[in-house]
Amino acid sequence: MDSYGLILFITWLAAATGLFLFIRWLSRFLSKFNLPNDIRLLILIGFSGVMLVAALSFLWRQGAKEPSVPTEASTGSPKKPQTELDLETYESTTYPELYGLRQEMLKQLANLHTFFGKITAWADLMPTQRPFLQTIIDIRWEQSKQLQAAYDAIDRSRRAFWLHYHTGEDKHVRTMFNDEAVRLQKRIQDALGDSREFQLAEADAIHTYLQKVDTLLKDPELPKPKRGQAPNTVFTPYSDQNRQTLLNVLTTKQENSILPNLHQLQQEEQRIREKLAYMLQYQQVNTDLLEETKDLILAWNDALIYNQYAQYRILFATEALETTSLLGIAPNNRDYAWLLKELRELAPSILAQAQTERDIAAYSYNPDLANAKRKQQRH
Repeated sequence: MDSYGLILFITWLAAATGLFLFIRWLSRFLSKFNLPNDIRLLILIGFSGVMLVAALSFLWRQGAKEPSVPTEASTGSPKKPQTELDLETYESTTYPELYGLRQEMLKQLANLHTFFGKITAWADLMPTQRPFLQTIIDIRWEQSKQLQAAYDAIDRSRRAFWLHYHTGEDKHVRTMFNDEAVRLQKRIQDALGDSREFQLAEADAIHTYLQKVDTLLKDPELPKPKRGQAPNTVFTPYSDQNRQTLLNVLTTKQENSILPNLHQLQQEEQRIREKLAYMLQYQQVNTDLLEETKDLILAWNDALIYNQYAQYRILFATEALETTSLLGIAPNNRDYAWLLKELRELAPSILAQAQTERDIAAYSYNPDLANAKRKQQRH
């Protein structure tokens, strides 16, 4: 039972109790007079009936009332003030060029806010691209700040005009605002022009980045380690999850000139890991072959590093293309199209380079060389 039903129930109960007490009081009151019983009973019934009808009528009216449904105003839901709606309408009909330019500013600001809402998810999905994404964030953040500052100043001027238009001499205010509207249009055009400069800066950053990715894709050599840095730490192989994400991207786009090479590299990586695991077990049992096993492990470990780096180059280029696509770069963009073309053409040769490094380990067995090395160690 809700609060309204509870109140109605209490009202009915109070009415019934009051009617009962009234009948008792009236009966005692009439007994003081020397009236025949039938007359006294008729009076009692008459007054009781009137009171009963009055009570039922009152309660019926109360029950027929429905609790009011909360409206938008009563619930406090945000609603654009009517004055602002009137200003929008007035501006769109009287100053359509100003209105159109201002809407373009709002559209750009909305797009920037949407970007900032999505960028964290992109960075989590593609952590290798975070440094590049940070560059884009910095550019768009500055763009957003300048656009917002310009829009706030323009919007303040509009609202000030609307205040004077409704409280002052409207013809004078309109005449004065005509010049102000021209200035506001110029301010918006300047702000949009500055925004265009930011867009050009972003395009240049993307161009430079895709060129670096292309250079990485073409270079089979491992990055030079810094002093004290191990060769297997000069790059970070993709995790299974991130690698699978990019494989899904390539599968969706039906990149059949890239996918088979990646799959073959993955299979070869698994075989190399199995060989390394076998050698470690073999070394524990055959302790007299520690030297030979150690050299062989080093050779196969190098093969593993080059295999992972080959995968890294292909996956990194794929990820860079996907990142720029999320940023709005079209497939027919010159830099995008060039990198995709290079990736398709170079994927088989990247696989071949990894296989060459694998062959160094696979064909490393040389008894004559091993015997000569042992003799040298004895002397």
